[in-house]
Amino acid sequence: MLMLTEQLASEIVKRTMSILDLNVNVMDRTGTILASGDPNRIGQLHHGASKAIEHKMTVEIHSYEENWRGKAKPGINLPIRFHDDIVGVIGITGEPEKIRGFSKLVQMGAELTLEQAFLTREIDRNARMRDDVISHLLLGSDKEQAYILDRARSLKINADETFAVILLSVPYHTSNLQSVKQIENWANTLVTAEDEIVRLYTNQFVILKKQQKPYLDTDDKIKNLLENKLSFAPISNITVALGPFSSGFLGWRQSFQTAQIVKDTAKTLYPEGGVWNQDTLGISILCYRFLHAAKEEADEISATYKKLFTSNDGKTLDETFTIYVKANGEMTKTADKLFIHRNTLAYRLDKIYEITGKNPKNLQDLIELKIGEILFKLSK
Repeated sequence: MLMLTEQLASEIVKRTMSILDLNVNVMDRTGTILASGDPNRIGQLHHGASKAIEHKMTVEIHSYEENWRGKAKPGINLPIRFHDDIVGVIGITGEPEKIRGFSKLVQMGAELTLEQAFLTREIDRNARMRDDVISHLLLGSDKEQAYILDRARSLKINADETFAVILLSVPYHTSNLQSVKQIENWANTLVTAEDEIVRLYTNQFVILKKQQKPYLDTDDKIKNLLENKLSFAPISNITVALGPFSSGFLGWRQSFQTAQIVKDTAKTLYPEGGVWNQDTLGISILCYRFLHAAKEEADEISATYKKLFTSNDGKTLDETFTIYVKANGEMTKTADKLFIHRNTLAYRLDKIYEITGKNPKNLQDLIELKIGEILFKLSK
């Protein structure tokens, strides 16, 4: 049964008194005042409400009735029913003859407020159950598979559907409630009625995006859609990581694992955010997998690049190398992006060669340096 709480009672009083220029009280099943236009009365026993509950009927109190004098003020006390049970009483202060005409409407309004609260609670409960099932489908073990699939069927979740898993990760410093709510509202614009969205952590959402032929049936199409949506995000530095379209919950699980690797790699190497998948990260994904499969060997390879940071110019040389690779080794383009002279760039590249023993102008050495850079930054 739905309980009449102080919060609900206060909402009923506030709504009713915004329309009526009269005092209103709301009492619980014991006749205790939960909310009132007169705060001093909260917590007191309302005798008129007690009688209404006892006799399961509306109780009118008139100013001329001697038996009520000193116990209750004139007014009408109407039972509040929810699913045929009396859960409380709403009382309107005033002579019954003057307020009887609209008292039933006040009673109906209170009951509608309860019904709305119940429906909202049920929707929230179903949403939490749905989130829990989807989380288990993505993260759960095989031991509880049959149970989770049974729950999925009861919630009309088709565990054989084709979805792509999308991870939205926002910066940890985004902690104020207003920003979090704005991000949540924006995340909900990315889904349709056929998709699923679950909030995994404070700063992370997972979306199951349904495959829709021919409009949204490839990884490239979904990436283009999300890049367009990201331009309307309420904050910057959001990382959107995509897993491939996969069928069935076991496929979703693999897509989710891929999206996690993409997210971890992208957030480390590209903290400015963006939309990423395995293809756009390319060799960085291979480095991530290699690092977690053979850390000692990966550390040996990254040790060469790590030498740069033994120099006082380590950060400058690191930035120079990163821009140089992005500019495809074009000296003029790199110098322009760094706002330096070509001679200064040449000096820095020679310095990298001197420290690491690898020449950035040599393709083989450049590849080794790049792999070392990625492994070094992923391992930090």
